[in-house]
Amino acid sequence: MISYTEDLHEMKWDDFNFKSIQVNTLPLLEDPDHYNNGFIFKDALLEAVEKISGKKVFKLLFISPDNITSTKFYAIAFLEGKFILTAEIENTSHFYSWFSSIERDRKDTKKLKSEIYSFGKNLYSSQPASNFKEGYFYKDTGAFIADFIPNEFIAEKLAKEKADFLADFIQLDAKIDFEEVKQIFEALIAEKELRVIPPKNNEAIYAEFEQEAGFPFPAMIKDYLSLHNGVENAAIMGAEKILKEWKDWKTVYDDWTQEELLDTYSTNQGKALLMYTTPYWIPFFDLQNGNFLAFDFAPNTKGTPGQIIRYGADQEIGYIQADDLATFLKSLMGDEGEIRDEEWFYKP
Repeated sequence: MISYTEDLHEMKWDDFNFKSIQVNTLPLLEDPDHYNNGFIFKDALLEAVEKISGKKVFKLLFISPDNITSTKFYAIAFLEGKFILTAEIENTSHFYSWFSSIERDRKDTKKLKSEIYSFGKNLYSSQPASNFKEGYFYKDTGAFIADFIPNEFIAEKLAKEKADFLADFIQLDAKIDFEEVKQIFEALIAEKELRVIPPKNNEAIYAEFEQEAGFPFPAMIKDYLSLHNGVENAAIMGAEKILKEWKDWKTVYDDWTQEELLDTYSTNQGKALLMYTTPYWIPFFDLQNGNFLAFDFAPNTKGTPGQIIRYGADQEIGYIQADDLATFLKSLMGDEGEIRDEEWFYKP
């Protein structure tokens, strides 16, 4: 087991110790053709490596032989604490039976191709070793391993990439015409015959947000929440739910890379960033099924701070919904406006 360093890509085969290990976590193979065998095999390998290393596995590479270049099975595990374990897996009859149950070409060993499997808690993928230059794994082993580095190993670098991208767009000083918003909000509540949950002191929520976000809870939303703490049986969210949903989406943002978050194929008038989510989108209106309307404090070049965007589980990017809060609240009035939980439906 070695510590990860940025010089990993320069290391060669002899710099690693592929110590032999035995996988004793595979159950009895009852049905070699069962569709679930691959996942059982994956979980057993992850469990075995965690027992051997005593550390959580972020990602496990499993390299199968082609019986020409190599007849050995290898494992490379990326572990918590930025450790890397390299090992040769002992080819017992039980292990090979399980491997054969998931290997596509198992019936003809002369045509056996080396495969590179990537295993994780929610990861199962494979690709032929031929996707890489010949002998890459055996000659430039460090560079090969570096190609599969998990996000957890380079979290600081990935976070900086995202922060650098957003830096030029952040505008937290958005303002609303409070008296106008108050007038429209009260008219909306009266028209729809809704019951407002009275506003309360949200300073603890705002402090928790700032600690998690690294920036203050926007004053504009504080003003808006001075009118209510949510509305009963309606899509309008109170401070606690706003914080909860924001934290859930912040987790998605933290887990994804900038490349994964950015959608370069879509367009949205240049008003909202072509992102799946950002911490500067603060949800306040629940569209149901993991979709929300949010205040946008990192608008694109043609957008305005505090604009209302639609984003969520069913959206590949954030789309503009309204230029400001007052305009949005006005759109909810009349027969066409939906605001109750049982009335709201997705409108493109």
